[in-house]
Amino acid sequence: MKKPINYFQKWIAVLAIGFVGFACTEKEDADMNEPQSQATLTAEAFSSTSASSSNSRVIVNGFATSEFWVGSKDVEMKYAAKADLLAGISLGSITLRTNVNAGLQTAATKNQTFAIVSNGEVKSSVLGQGRTPEGNYQEVSFRLFKNTEVESTDPVYEKSLLIMGEVQGKSSNIWLNTEKMIRAKAQSTQGVEVDGQTEMVLVFDMDKLFANVDFATAVDTNADGRIDIGPGAADTNAIILAQIESNLESAVSLKKK
Repeated sequence: MKKPINYFQKWIAVLAIGFVGFACTEKEDADMNEPQSQATLTAEAFSSTSASSSNSRVIVNGFATSEFWVGSKDVEMKYAAKADLLAGISLGSITLRTNVNAGLQTAATKNQTFAIVSNGEVKSSVLGQGRTPEGNYQEVSFRLFKNTEVESTDPVYEKSLLIMGEVQGKSSNIWLNTEKMIRAKAQSTQGVEVDGQTEMVLVFDMDKLFANVDFATAVDTNADGRIDIGPGAADTNAIILAQIESNLESAVSLKKK
């Protein structure tokens, strides 16, 4: 009797594995069958001084920015699904989904450092491109990325954010090395609608980033001709740094191009 019982048990196990596999496939197929569109996620700087022209120099609170670099990773996007909206469910009542494993998310989530001001001019950088579920996107979250993958001589080495410029007639560097989470909420209450080819933009508002920052108090403590504002810097500008870091999340938002 032992052999028939073993044979029967083996068939039960095979059927069970097949059922689980079928269930998993059904779930994957359901995700893939959700309507998708090609989309791009970009990032750019904004200030009231550069709003009228992409070639205007970014000067806020007396700080003239020449370079602005941001490191990002672990990007995730939350959206109200198109099917829920078409079903007549109000936006405030919809449980937001995430686009994890969609082509756009996979491309954008990699470790990267991108420029949003270069040579004193605002610029747009592409974080990722790919297909993503259709719907109204309400939030993009990402973690700052401390770059240790470049040469030690690179200005962004061991920094997650770097702003280079001039203040009080001296060159100045502002930087962070934290990998804090940033949640950029949509500027519109309706979010960013993805339906057909779409470009979503992470906006870094420098007016908000430098709000309540008194650069007149920045000092060059070690008298090396440069004002450094960063963690562990020789110059004692910790209060300015703390205000900028506190402003950071509210300075980043999401909009449609």
